[in-house]
Amino acid sequence: MSAINAEVDSAVRSLFSVKDYFVTEDGAAEYSVEYEARSGPNFLKLLDLLKAPDYSAQLYGDRERATLVVLKNPPPPPPQLRVRLSSTAFLFLLTLGSVLVTGYVVAAIFPQVSPGSSPYVMGVGFVVALMAVLLSRYAVQRYAARRGRFSSVSYYLPNVPIFIALPTMYFLPTFGSVSFPVTPPANKDKLFDFYLVGSLALVVVALAVAFLGSGTSVILTQSQLSALTAGNQTATIQTNPSILQSAVISAAQGLGITGQVPQGGTLIFSPIEIAAWLGLLVAFFNLLPAALFDGGRLARLAIGERWSRVTTIASGLFLLLIDLPDYWVVFLLVFLMAAFPVQGDTLDSITRLSNSRKAVLVAAVALGLLCVPMPQTFATFQL
Repeated sequence: MSAINAEVDSAVRSLFSVKDYFVTEDGAAEYSVEYEARSGPNFLKLLDLLKAPDYSAQLYGDRERATLVVLKNPPPPPPQLRVRLSSTAFLFLLTLGSVLVTGYVVAAIFPQVSPGSSPYVMGVGFVVALMAVLLSRYAVQRYAARRGRFSSVSYYLPNVPIFIALPTMYFLPTFGSVSFPVTPPANKDKLFDFYLVGSLALVVVALAVAFLGSGTSVILTQSQLSALTAGNQTATIQTNPSILQSAVISAAQGLGITGQVPQGGTLIFSPIEIAAWLGLLVAFFNLLPAALFDGGRLARLAIGERWSRVTTIASGLFLLLIDLPDYWVVFLLVFLMAAFPVQGDTLDSITRLSNSRKAVLVAAVALGLLCVPMPQTFATFQL
C-alpha cells in the first residue's frame, strides 16, 4: 500500500465521493466512487494534481458503478538509438516526393500562360505553400495532444498525380493524412478537439495561401483564353474553386490585389493558388464524416458508432454523385478505411461528449462542404 502516498489519496478524496478503496497486487489504488455532475471536470483536476508526483488515473465503468484507478507511472525506458525508416516517415517522404513532382509540372506549365514568370519561383512557391497547409494540421494536432498530455501519430496518404486521368485527381499529390492517439486522451472532449483543430488548421492556412496566391494568378481576356485553349495549354491548370476560395479571391479583388475579370475572360490560377485549391480539397476530405477521416472521428464521438456508419455510407454516396467520376478513388479509400477499427479510448470513459461539441459537428461538416470545388454535375445532371 506504499505505492499510493497520502498526498495522492487526499487528492482523490477531495474531488470524489469514495465508497470503497483497495490496493491491487501491482500497487494501483482502486476506488469505487460516486459519479456526480462534477465528476468529469474533477477528473481533469485530478490529472493535473497527479502530474507533479508522476501518477496517472483512469475512470471507467458507468454512472451507477464508477471505478477510479490511480497508479504510479513507470520510469521512462532508457533512450535507444534506432536508425530505421518508420512507416510514418516513409509515407511522408512519398507524399513529399509527389508534391515535388506536381510542383515541377505546374511550374513548367504556368509560363505558357504568364510569359516572364519564373518556373523556379512558381515551383518553389507551390511546394512551400502546399506543405505549409499539410504540415499545419500536423503541428496543430501535436500541440493539442501535448496540451492534453497524450501522444499521437500521423500517417500521410500519398497519391500518384499526373498519371490519374481524372480532372479533380490530376494534380492531387496527397489525400491528406490520418492521425491516431498513441496514448489515451483525458476525455472525449479532448479527443474531439484534437481532431477538430487539425482540420480547422487546414482550412485557415489554405485560405491564407489563397489570399496570397491570388496576386500571382493571371487574368485572360476572352481572345487570349481562346488562343491558349486552342493549343490545350490551360487544360491542366484550370480549376473550379470552392465557395470559400471564391470568397477569398473576391476579397482580394476588392482590395485591389487581384484585377477584375473582364466580360468573357477568366482567372487562371497560379501554382500557389492551385496549392490553396488542393489544400481546401484535402480539408474537404478530412471533414467528411466518414471512417477514419477527422470528420468520421468527430461523428463517432458525437453521434455514436451506429450513426457514424450511416454518415460514412452517406459520404461515399455523395462522392459518387458529384462530378462523376472524379471522386471514385476517394470513394474506394473511404470504404477501405472503414474496414479498420476506430480507436477512441480515453482515460475517462464515462463522461459523455459535451453538447456544445455535438453542435460543432454540424458546423464542421458544413465547413467541409464549403471547401469542395463547386461541382459541375450532380448524379450526371449538369449544374
